[in-house]
Amino acid sequence: MKLMRTLLTATALVAVLAGSAYAKQLVFCSEASPAHFDPGPTTGGNDFDASSRTIYSRLVEFEHGGTAVIPGLAESWEVSEDGLTYTFKLRPGVKFHTTDYFTPTRDLNADDVIFSFERQWKEDNPFYTYLEGLSWDYFQGMDMPKFLASLEKVD
Repeated sequence: MKLMRTLLTATALVAVLAGSAYAKQLVFCSEASPAHFDPGPTTGGNDFDASSRTIYSRLVEFEHGGTAVIPGLAESWEVSEDGLTYTFKLRPGVKFHTTDYFTPTRDLNADDVIFSFERQWKEDNPFYTYLEGLSWDYFQGMDMPKFLASLEKVD
């Protein structure tokens, strides 16, 4: 009995210690691999849930479990009286991820937000067709080009 108790204790201890070795890993189980990690052309759940949603931030988010719009990269926003102009105030100090092959030299700014919209909106943007066969189904499907008149940076 004493031997059995010792073995059970040792087994439990090994299991607990082994689990803590993986504390910094993210494990995501999905029925398929994501096609890519760019959120722009993403329409499928595998792409969005497995990569885009976990890596990229948005100007505004939906409240977890609901439909209320809450701040994301934009800490606040104003809508004009006629409902045609939206002004977003970006959260200061937002950093890009540092990796082995990229070290950011500045914080996120309005130029980055404008670029993210224009690469999906303007056909003359060099990143509009950066991959052969690429399409912006989500952006186009919401008729965003029809709703956008201009994007401007304000100080």
